[in-house]
Order: sequence, then C-alpha cells, then structure tokens
Amino acid sequence: MVLKKCILALETGKIFEGFSCGYDAETGGEVVFNTGIFGYQEVATDPASYKQLICFAHPHVGNCGFNIEDSQSEGITAFGFFFKEYSRVYSNWRAKNSMQEEILKAKVPAMEGFDTRALVKYIRENGTMRGIISTKDYSHESLVKKAKSLQENSKLDLVKEVTCSKKYSFNENSSKATVAIIDFGCTKSLLDYFASTDFKIVVFPANTQSNDILKENPDGIFLSSGPGYAINSDYAVKTVKEIIAKNPKMPIFATGFGLDILALSFGLKILKHKIGHRGANYPVKNLSTNAVEITLQNNGYFIDEKTFNGNLKITHVNLYDNTIAGFENNEGNIFGICYYPAPNSDETGYLFKKFFSQVVKNA
Repeated sequence: MVLKKCILALETGKIFEGFSCGYDAETGGEVVFNTGIFGYQEVATDPASYKQLICFAHPHVGNCGFNIEDSQSEGITAFGFFFKEYSRVYSNWRAKNSMQEEILKAKVPAMEGFDTRALVKYIRENGTMRGIISTKDYSHESLVKKAKSLQENSKLDLVKEVTCSKKYSFNENSSKATVAIIDFGCTKSLLDYFASTDFKIVVFPANTQSNDILKENPDGIFLSSGPGYAINSDYAVKTVKEIIAKNPKMPIFATGFGLDILALSFGLKILKHKIGHRGANYPVKNLSTNAVEITLQNNGYFIDEKTFNGNLKITHVNLYDNTIAGFENNEGNIFGICYYPAPNSDETGYLFKKFFSQVVKNA
C-alpha cells in the first residue's frame, strides 16, 4: 500500500511532513498536544477540543479502537490529529470499530510517521499556534501563508458551535431538587452522570438569558466545560453575573471553561497559557486539605491571580506552574475548578457531594 503524503505547516514557517492516516483533506486550527497515555477517544470527542489540531505525545494511538460508551459528544470534535504511529490493529472487548474509521467518518485529516516528540518540543518552546494540515497542497510557502491567515481560536466564540440547540431535561418527575446546567460544551459522561441522579436536570444552551433559567426555579447551577476563550462569550458572563446578583445564595459549581466564565463574572481577568494544560496527569493541590489530586484537563487559559479580591479565595493550585486551579466565594456556595472532576472518584468526587448537599439545602 502506498501511503499518501501529509504536511503540517505552522504559522511560524515550521514544517512537519508525514503520511496520511485520515481523511483526504486540508483544514486549519490551533495546534496543541495532549500528554495522556490513554483516553484518546474521550480527547478526540471532547467538545473542548473543537477546532484543535491535536498531537498525541504517546507514541501509539488507536490500540483500543472506539466504543459506543466513551465518546464525549456525537462524534469527533477536533479538526486534525498527529500520531507517531497509528495502530491499525485494535483489541478491546468494548470496541465497535477503529479510530481510523471514526476519523474518516468525521472527514478529519490525520498524520503519522514523523517525530511527534519534535512537534511537542516545538510547541512547548514556542507556544500553541495556528497550523494547517493538508493532503491537498504540498507547497510549504502556500501552506504557511494559509496558516498565518487563519483567525486565532482565542478570537472566536467557539462555544456557540458546540452548545445544545435548545433546552432539554432529565428526571422531570423528580420532586427532590432541580439542577440547571448551562451547556458550554458539556461532556456526555457528565450529562449521563447528572441524569443518573435523583434530581431534576434542565440543560440550557449557552446563550440562554438569566430570567429564562431562573423561571425553572433551579436549586443549583452547574457551569460546564467547553472550548475557547471565555471573554468571547460575554453573553454567558452577563447571564451568570445576573444570576448571582438576583440570588446570591444560589449554589453554583463550575468546571473548565465554566470556571473562566465564573471568574469573569466576578471581575477577574483570564490569560492565555503558553501551551495549555491538556492531559490526564496534572497534579493539583487542594489548599484546604493539602491533598494532591491527579487531574484530567483540557484548557488553554488561566485566571490572573493579581485580579483576585477579598470576596474570593483560592482553593486549588496547579503544581506544574502554580496557576489557579480552583476558587470559591467567601460563603462557599459558589465554587469551581479548572479540571474535569470524576463524580465517583475518591480524589475529586467530593466536589459533587459538596454541590449536591448545597442544592438539597437550597431546595
């Protein structure tokens, strides 16, 4: 079999060449890397990965195939992939098809057979940047020019591309309490978890106004994860700010992108990471217990600690770079973290217990 040539061109003029193992296409996005050694299906389908070209640092990807249960959305959300070696043979009792089949179905280009360590090192040294992956155009000059012409992800409102189109609900007959989820790109696993509780769950599109959310009389609000720079979703910041002003005792739990929205609603500033936090191995220190939690993250922005005020306190810190990984208000009913908490985990499950206990008290 003759493998087709594939090229990655970065806006700096750096070129990487390999072979196509995905769809025959050309597309652009923000080039990032993920350090996880497992969970590639979750990463590829995470709404927070929207419009990213993802380089997997682990050398072998695809070994376990794709299954029905682990996808975090309706399909692949990333715009392109880079592998040292894509595994064409997969083996797992839950697997239904290969990663390549999913990539082709989503019409996403992918490249293998080159030094991904060099690409990861280049991004670490120079930061995330715009890039073009192509099996159509082999002109380095042309591709670099296209990469430079791309609009940066940090200037786009990506949430509108991944949020739900209309309000929907779970457990409508529950009389225990109601939790409202503002969907900025909520993962399927978290939606499934909320649906498995005995609370009424109402999911709202990201651009829903505060009055429409409060009409459902929620006893607590969850701000989900999602893609992009929260400052571009000013409508969401306005909604959260109004909810807090109208009902300051409302329990609010934010994760990932949702934490950035919450921070902006309190007047804090959000800055862009040089390379972002993307992987399943980020150590976060809980400042109240001194416990270190090994966390799953997929974000490219962080809160400027200099903009904190006396109404808030930092609760978690990332031990890699000492950036803020979580905060809460002084009353403790509004809180959030930048990572993905696992509901049934011994390490991070306490966050859901805290939130749900507050929801019940507020009901």
